[in-house]
Amino acid sequence: KNLGNILAQDETQTDVYVMDSPVLTNGSYRRILDFIGAKNIAHIDCTMPIPADEARPGDALRAALDRIRTEAEDAALRGCATIVLTDEASGPDRVAMPMILATAGVHAHLVAKGLRSYVSIIVRSAECLDTHYFAVLVGVGATAVNAYLAQESFQDRLERGLVGQLSLRDVTVNFKTAIEAGLLKILSKMGIAVIASYRGGYNFEAMGLSRAPVAEFFPGMPSRISGIGLAGLEKKAVE
Repeated sequence: KNLGNILAQDETQTDVYVMDSPVLTNGSYRRILDFIGAKNIAHIDCTMPIPADEARPGDALRAALDRIRTEAEDAALRGCATIVLTDEASGPDRVAMPMILATAGVHAHLVAKGLRSYVSIIVRSAECLDTHYFAVLVGVGATAVNAYLAQESFQDRLERGLVGQLSLRDVTVNFKTAIEAGLLKILSKMGIAVIASYRGGYNFEAMGLSRAPVAEFFPGMPSRISGIGLAGLEKKAVE
């Protein structure tokens, strides 16, 4: 969890779950939930209904982003230590929002409200597969990332005999180790030594994204080449 007021001398500074990595396996994610307890965790659904044909483009995504930011603020105000942003509810009738946009929106909103340091943000993303995606999620504010669908795919590969004699644990550890090594390489190229210094730093540029959503969801991030806005992002997500 985050440290809240670092000058306080109470249990908020001693009752802390410390992770050695921002990369969470499915097992470590479940252990964190057990440690923190249900009453201190807020799960926020980062999916949206498929927009109606007559709806104005971008309105559905805008409404969903407003909803998750409001839910995150309410969770922080009622004392939740951890916010879980998840797209697990995606299906035939619900569209997963771009998790980078959802994470950045929640992070920027909590920073603006003065609440970000009191909560941790765990992102459970089906579209997160590689080191770059992990790095961007952490860079826009995620405390930790659980690529749950990537790990579920390992079981499928095991059942099809595509990984030799390796066990599910072996494959999962290999994936986690590779992602961590990639993150260290990204950080080291920028002269950053710890993940906390990279988190929420927007240490990259936006390309092909309109300046309006960049200013709202990624404050301070350079965007020298404009592009699509929420309407275009909604269309791509629905497609």
